[in-house]
Amino acid sequence: MTITGDEALLRDCFARARAHIFYRDHFAGVADHHMAPAVDKAVLKPHLDRFAPGSEPRGVYLVRSGGSTSTPLVFPVDIEENHAQRHALAGMLRAAGMFDAGTVALNLFGYADLYRTAAILDDLLERCGATSLPMSAHARYEDILTAARRFAPSHLLGTPSKLQLFAEFLRTAGASLSIPQLLYAGEPLPASAVERFAQSFGTRDFWSLYGGAETGIWAWSDVSRKPGLFRILPQVVVEVMSPDAEGFGELAITNGYRKRFPVFRYLVGDVGRLVERDGACLLELRGRNARSFLLAEQHFDLALFAPLAAGAEAFQIQLRREGQGGDRLELLLIDPAGNCSIDAAAAGLAQLMRDAAPRVALEVRRVAMATLHHDPVTTKAPPIADLRR
Repeated sequence: MTITGDEALLRDCFARARAHIFYRDHFAGVADHHMAPAVDKAVLKPHLDRFAPGSEPRGVYLVRSGGSTSTPLVFPVDIEENHAQRHALAGMLRAAGMFDAGTVALNLFGYADLYRTAAILDDLLERCGATSLPMSAHARYEDILTAARRFAPSHLLGTPSKLQLFAEFLRTAGASLSIPQLLYAGEPLPASAVERFAQSFGTRDFWSLYGGAETGIWAWSDVSRKPGLFRILPQVVVEVMSPDAEGFGELAITNGYRKRFPVFRYLVGDVGRLVERDGACLLELRGRNARSFLLAEQHFDLALFAPLAAGAEAFQIQLRREGQGGDRLELLLIDPAGNCSIDAAAAGLAQLMRDAAPRVALEVRRVAMATLHHDPVTTKAPPIADLRR
């Protein structure tokens, strides 16, 4: 019997993975791809920590993860395979109407310490015949504004966290722009930011890309017309692990482009489901999987804190060391409308953390977006910022 489609790709990718030094121990004794367990960063970390590109027979493309672990990993990719995936994706983005030869894109994604989102977008834009204005996420807002007024971009690109900070800069300066299209990636787009971006940037159409260092970019969304739904690049298989009654579960990705350093059934840390729309299989994202932190020898899931911030546009937990060696937990609320009661949130936080007291100092504050901790490399504002040293 001939095996076709996703089954054939999964079978072939598993055969390459189980023969590769990165996966040999993990897949020992497993002969059938249907029975193969998923892979996460913990499986690859020992091998990636020892990986030395100088010992390879030919060069590699190195890209680091976005910092969701305390020690971000650096992943090797075959250069030609990387180009093949980018070429295929660029064709899909052109066909979707995201970019074309008339595009002029103000690129505010990050590029630092092997974190290459800005460079990836520059490459995709060039493959679409478009023009990039590579300002970087670390540029001064005054310089970004000057470039926008000088070159009249059609697209604005960046993480929602960075774009919200830029929008706040424009508001404070009494300035606005007319950039009709906006592409974001790396984080969800808060509903409250849509109107804010429309006012500050003149945004009419929203787009999004999805992927990561481990898998490359392999999905895209026309957010204005099909919010939350992503088309999937051919030669990439998305599996939903242990789905719930609604079909949502952790996403495991197999990338058929990556043969030299295989990517098989890799858990990307997000939750979603597969749905059919207009005869196409689309990915519907719901967000990150349960995240947690360790404090006073106890584990706390992020989901426990969400009810305390109900009504806020966003929140961040910051963990710090106190001067006497203790820990401090700050719950920071982005709540300009005052929908959250600080007193009620503080009481709920005290109740939630009662077993950790008195070793942990607690505080709840209503703050501006600029107050949140933003990763200096990715420019994202993570929901948990562990700043203890």
